[in-house]
Amino acid sequence: MRKLASLLAVAAMTGATLFTTGAASAGSLTPAKAPTTAAKGGACDKGMTLKAKESVKIRASKRLNSTARGLFPKGGLAKQAKCGDEKGQSYDLCGWEKNLWTYLDYRGTKGWVPAGCTLTGW
Repeated sequence: MRKLASLLAVAAMTGATLFTTGAASAGSLTPAKAPTTAAKGGACDKGMTLKAKESVKIRASKRLNSTARGLFPKGGLAKQAKCGDEKGQSYDLCGWEKNLWTYLDYRGTKGWVPAGCTLTGW
């Protein structure tokens, strides 16, 4: 019975159709609940190239007054080092009023920059 329930759960998650014979209770045929939330933007964007819209400091945490680790200069190219943006301190920089931060790797210096100060797809 346990194998049947496991098989049905896999089939429900993959969209496969199964036909079985024999008796089973309705409770044993209920598939496991699939996750309802998807990762922001679909697939992970780690490794995507980012370009600096303006020169901004690379920070140790998602706050404007956190320790500066380096500078991400205007026009500089970096790699996104973590999937997606994360909420942090609100800022009014680079023409944006937001609270989203991007974790990047600029020439070996890793840290956080305001997401509004980056362009993607370079």
